[in-house]
Amino acid sequence: MLTIETLKTYIEDKKEDLSCIEVKPRETSLEGSVEFVTSLYGPRRAGKSYLFYSLFKDSSDVLYLNFDDIQLNDWTAKDIVDSVALFREAYRKDPRYILLDEVQRIAGWETAVVTLYERKRYKIFLTGSSSRLLAKEIASSLRGRTTNHVLLPLSFREYLDFKGIDHEDLSSTRKKSEIRSMLEDYLLKGCFPGILQYPGPHSKFYEEYIDLVLYRDLVERYGLTNTGILRFLQKSIINSQSKEFSVNKLYKTWKSMRYEASKRTFYEYFGHLEEVMFALPLYKYHDSERTSELSPPKVYLPDPAIGSVLGGIQIGRLMENCVFLHLLRMQQKEGGKKLFFWKDRGREIDFVITRENQISEMIQVTYALSENNMEREHKGFEILNKQTSPNVSKKIITWTGEEKISQDVDILPLWKFLLDR
Repeated sequence: MLTIETLKTYIEDKKEDLSCIEVKPRETSLEGSVEFVTSLYGPRRAGKSYLFYSLFKDSSDVLYLNFDDIQLNDWTAKDIVDSVALFREAYRKDPRYILLDEVQRIAGWETAVVTLYERKRYKIFLTGSSSRLLAKEIASSLRGRTTNHVLLPLSFREYLDFKGIDHEDLSSTRKKSEIRSMLEDYLLKGCFPGILQYPGPHSKFYEEYIDLVLYRDLVERYGLTNTGILRFLQKSIINSQSKEFSVNKLYKTWKSMRYEASKRTFYEYFGHLEEVMFALPLYKYHDSERTSELSPPKVYLPDPAIGSVLGGIQIGRLMENCVFLHLLRMQQKEGGKKLFFWKDRGREIDFVITRENQISEMIQVTYALSENNMEREHKGFEILNKQTSPNVSKKIITWTGEEKISQDVDILPLWKFLLDR
């Protein structure tokens, strides 16, 4: 039975448990509002629960309930509502924040959240494993009363902070060399928060991650039964990292091996991999939105090192994946921007950024510029530039950033692009 004493004991025990855990701050902050419920989602192992921990540890007016905890196994939706009144009695004040972790485990949780939301007294935050609760489901259940925030694995700035590496003064050659070395580790070994403390080989961490996505996010959540197709899709997505990805071609390959499946199944399964943020598609820029959506996307991964560790992907493609994730973070912070790639007549631009349907920036990513690829990297700018304003920003991101190409194109080292505010 839920009582003041049992709730207070749970909260104090949880605080004591977390006191032994080092919770490092993330760039994503939990501000919240009484006017909206905040839903936090992202790839598995991106650190969503730890973001809750950071707020819970540092504040005395937080009601934090983790429904993965066995102590809350028999809770009901009514208990969630009742816990707020009991918190008030126990601590002589209302909670300012209500954090509901893995809330999807409670039947009827939506009614409880709506009840608390309509009081307009609390900042309510929800998160759940991607195997059970996605942002669009939260938004649907709460009928437009939510704001959604994506939490990706560590940015390079966060990675350096977690490592205790100063990245403010980068004026010396020695410091730049250290930062570049850290960037190589970031790309090749991984940027999931847990990878920094993982004691075993990185290949084991990512193999476990792949299995979690397959069984917890796809088989358990959606009831998908053809694990052969799922593994085939996962492996193909990893091998296609930073390249165009055609589900139709993959389906034909599967059929050529005399395996049974429908094309619809392939598209359905790929859609689920996209929903749980294992496959991150980027669509081709076109004047027609419909044409853009129907074209084969390029596909990226939530952590570049997945391709490095499990697929032997070369560093140039890891760099491109890294830039993609950085642009996604910037898109969420700044708003109003859309992200595409562009391809025409054999020429390609890795990233095209638009604002109000107008191209504002074009970005190429390559490990290094040389006589062999200089013309290729620049020609795409020239072709697309004829269709845009001459003032569109043009950047080429390389490993060292020391190459020269022309006055109207900025050449930046990857580390500087990632650390510039």
